[in-house]
Amino acid sequence: MLKIKTFIHQNIPYSFNWNKIHHKQKYYQLNTNREELNRLKNHFKNVYQGLIPNYLFNSREFPRASQFKIKGIKSAFIGSFSKKLLRSGKIQYHNSNSKLPRYAQNVFNIYRVNKFMNIPGHEPILKNILIKDKDALAIEIPIWNEEKNKEITGHIDLVQIENDVVKVIDYKPEGNFLLSLPQVAMYGLLVKSKLHLKKVKCISFNKQGAWEYDPTILKLDVKEYLISQHISDRQWELLI
Repeated sequence: MLKIKTFIHQNIPYSFNWNKIHHKQKYYQLNTNREELNRLKNHFKNVYQGLIPNYLFNSREFPRASQFKIKGIKSAFIGSFSKKLLRSGKIQYHNSNSKLPRYAQNVFNIYRVNKFMNIPGHEPILKNILIKDKDALAIEIPIWNEEKNKEITGHIDLVQIENDVVKVIDYKPEGNFLLSLPQVAMYGLLVKSKLHLKKVKCISFNKQGAWEYDPTILKLDVKEYLISQHISDRQWELLI
């Protein structure tokens, strides 16, 4: 059911998993974005065949999207900004009863029932979603930009399609989703640009909840807020 390709990037294994059955089902269910589904398919196919610039992923010269964080702001101010974005509708909050948190909760319950000593990490939670959720297409997807002076790499935790929207999703068990928003939004912007997708949303989730937003929030609301707080460490702006 799954097509699997494992990469070693900077000595860390990343196991790309592609659910071709779900992808094929989506193709026949949806009429509005079949071209986009085909572009996703071609990207996944290239990744599965190993046709990615491994030199870029293994170089320490170029940034990784996972390095992008909001830094230098007190937690109280971050909390206030988060509430403002929620009130304005720029970010949608989905509570612990929504789909993605429930998948995470189910894996935690399995670990507890079986008395496993450790807590579940990314792999069991993401693979559980990929197998059970019909909207899930792939996990641990390499994404990159090779354009000169804009080189960047990343590994997207999960890609779903709901209706005609491509959802770029990251599991954040540590919480504080806003601090890592630049990372996840950059994934969304990369996917949108590289694969010429019209509708892309980003989601950060854990077992407590999920936060959904348009990746362009990084170029607008987040940028304006960081400027107002005199935060100059916004290196992602050079790559957008």
